[in-house]
Amino acid sequence: MADVKRLAELFVEGMRNTCQGELAILFSGGLDSSTIATVAKRFGTPLLVTAGMPGSTDLEAAKAIAAELGLPHKEVVLSEDEIVSVYKKCYKIRKGNLLEVELMVPVFSCAREAARAGKWKLLSGTGAEELFIGYDRYYRPGMKEGQLRRLLEKEIKELPKGDCRSQELVAKNFGMHAAWPFLYPPFMQEVMKVPIKERLGTRENKKPLLRQIAAELGVPQAAIEKKKKAMQYGSGVHKILLKRIKQIEEELAIREELRARKREMMKRRS
Repeated sequence: MADVKRLAELFVEGMRNTCQGELAILFSGGLDSSTIATVAKRFGTPLLVTAGMPGSTDLEAAKAIAAELGLPHKEVVLSEDEIVSVYKKCYKIRKGNLLEVELMVPVFSCAREAARAGKWKLLSGTGAEELFIGYDRYYRPGMKEGQLRRLLEKEIKELPKGDCRSQELVAKNFGMHAAWPFLYPPFMQEVMKVPIKERLGTRENKKPLLRQIAAELGVPQAAIEKKKKAMQYGSGVHKILLKRIKQIEEELAIREELRARKREMMKRRS
């Protein structure tokens, strides 16, 4: 059986090392970000920041959990045009496909607001899905334990160059640093020692081990029970971008072509 108390202690240890200076937390009111916020509160008063469309599930949930935690909370309400504008800025920071770039949109919006508030470190729950088996793709029918283990190890190994790198680049754009409490090495290593079957939940109730750790840490029950919704969906960003992606891609292609022409002209002049 997993030693939940020991895992909780290791998470607190990692947070103690991380929670120095002026902090902001990417906050959805869900399990991952609420676990971070609950522990961060022991070491200071972090700013919780949530981005989303008016009435989005992330904004509604975050508001309620932030109030229960008694922590300052900033809502960044996004319009359709603002989402498109931020997407283009994120694409400039790090090019990629829709799924890769749209993940950066809420991060960019929250990082900008945190920087305005004088924060210089941005915490996110990156790594929790891979460590605690939270994505739908891990629950494909017929997937064997060995296949799942190899997939998890591969995706955890790719995080530094993937989601972490994207968040780091966005944070750096505002003079901030990004940090990922779930990737604190001693905590991460201890979690990965836990057998797959103890970390594996069901499609309806994922990440059972993290929910136990969260309960041990005193995370609000509503956050522990909240169903996972990825940031781009919970914020409403994905729906807008999916509707307007063709127009966005055409505009970006024109922009790239103009830049290429400008570079070519400068080469000729030199």
